[in-house]
Amino acid sequence: MNSIGSLGVGVQSTAMYYMSLLGILPKLDFFIFSDTGGEKTKTLEYWEFLINWQKENNGSPLYKANYKNLEKDLLNQSNSSGNRFASIPAFTMNEGKGMLRRQCTGEYKIAQLNKKYREILDIGNKHFPQTEIWIGISFDERGRMSVPQEKWKINVYPFCGYKIYSDGHNERISKYIKTRSEIIYWLKENKFPIPEKSSCKFCPFQSDYDWKRLKDNSPDDFEIACTVDEKIRNCSKRGIKSPLYLHRSLMPLREVQFYEKQKGFFDDLGNCTDYCDV
Repeated sequence: MNSIGSLGVGVQSTAMYYMSLLGILPKLDFFIFSDTGGEKTKTLEYWEFLINWQKENNGSPLYKANYKNLEKDLLNQSNSSGNRFASIPAFTMNEGKGMLRRQCTGEYKIAQLNKKYREILDIGNKHFPQTEIWIGISFDERGRMSVPQEKWKINVYPFCGYKIYSDGHNERISKYIKTRSEIIYWLKENKFPIPEKSSCKFCPFQSDYDWKRLKDNSPDDFEIACTVDEKIRNCSKRGIKSPLYLHRSLMPLREVQFYEKQKGFFDDLGNCTDYCDV
């Protein structure tokens, strides 16, 4: 059976890559990085580091899927096919403060991984073979595990200790369980550089701590986030009546005074589901 690592180039999925090569986890056939087109500069820099490391250490093959560009689609107020607004979970006021339905993960992450996998296998329009998709969600985030929506997929969460099938039944693989802090410790102990938390630079699922870090440490990325925030404000032509904002305060991102103590504020909201920030 084929086995793929879903690589977000964040802490957990990157550690999964190293562990797979070093024999701590099973060696997977290859890893696929679904680049949304909105990845942070530091994430893309780490991807280049991984490419070089893979070549020097004969690691599992690495592939990037970047057929779509969420940043450009948001600025153009369209989706990847140009037909509708690319929905990210922006904040808005609609009978009380709420968020738009999230479509970005399925369209710009999962669909891209599937397309790249089809190319790698060179199977044309044939059905996918049953495949294990290894996902780097840590034990402390186990509530984010999910049942695969496609029958050919088996979602494997090594750090949570579960393998989940499309019919909902699961299998225990408990010997790999690790929390995020344990994974960071493992990376440091083995002298691997710690990746940036992986998410789009303009993702609304960021705490004030994350926004301030982006502003202070990656001002070019923050400037792009501010531009996206301004561009999505009025989407009335797309059927969205209330203004949209990237920040939960419903204020323009440039004007927000960030409270650094709000680290991890959005954890209970699930961040960007299975594939975004791992």
